[in-house]
Amino acid sequence: MKLIEDHFVVSAYGGEPVNPNTIHKQFLYETMLAGMKRIRFHDLRHTHATIMLEIGENSKLVSEKLGHSKVSITLDKFTHLLRIYRTPLQKTFQKLQEKRARNNKSGHLTKKAMENPIA
Repeated sequence: MKLIEDHFVVSAYGGEPVNPNTIHKQFLYETMLAGMKRIRFHDLRHTHATIMLEIGENSKLVSEKLGHSKVSITLDKFTHLLRIYRTPLQKTFQKLQEKRARNNKSGHLTKKAMENPIA
């Protein structure tokens, strides 16, 4: 079955829309049974986007998946993730500089170092 614009993410058995209050109440009930803290159904969207960005998914693809008109909307909403990337990026840069120093006293990258900069 091919999805079209008027398909719903959550629908009744016959494909018709479900009242948002029904979805909300069912979600609260299921999370309570699972022993989870109370969250909104919409929070799942933010969690999904956050996980995609954390694992390094392309921000343009994440933005498109969320239906944002511009990547900047996605990046503005999830700027708190930048601190997550900062430390690994610093470590990678430090490893690269250490490898440059080991491979070539002049500081220029050798072909071998460029092939595997963080090994």
